[in-house]
Amino acid sequence: MAASVEQLVSHYERILADRMTGLPFLNPMLDIEAVDFRDFDGHQVGVLITPWFMNLIVLPGNDEWDAIPQGELSQLVLPAGRMEFNVAHDENLGTLLSAVLFTTVADFPDALMARAVAAEIMNELFTDAEAPTMNRRDLFTRSA
Repeated sequence: MAASVEQLVSHYERILADRMTGLPFLNPMLDIEAVDFRDFDGHQVGVLITPWFMNLIVLPGNDEWDAIPQGELSQLVLPAGRMEFNVAHDENLGTLLSAVLFTTVADFPDALMARAVAAEIMNELFTDAEAPTMNRRDLFTRSA
C-alpha cells in the first residue's frame, strides 16, 4: 500500500522531532512541507521541503519499484523528460523514490521562498520539453 502525502509529512516531522532538533545545519525558517503533490501515471509526485533538504518525491501507486534494492537508481519519465530517482524502502512508508533538489536549504531566507522554488520546479517538470532527459542541473538552467 502506497503512503499518502500526509503520512510522508508526518514521518519527516517525527524524524525532525526525534533525531534532528538542534542540529546546526537546520534552517529554522523552514518546516516539513509537501508542495504541489499531484497524481501522475498513478503515482503521487511532488516536492518535500525539510529544514535540511529539498527533494522531489514519488510515492508509488503500485509495486513497480518494490523489488529494486535500497539505494539503486530508477528512472521515471515525467512530461519534461526522464529523471533518475533513488529507491528507498521504509518500514513505515513502504517504497518511495527521491531525487535531490537541494542537499542543503541553509540559504533559503524563509518558507515562502522555498515553496516558490519548489512550485517552479514542479511547473518545469510538468511542462512538456523538447529534451528527452533531464537532470538536476537542467531544472535550474532551463529557460522559460
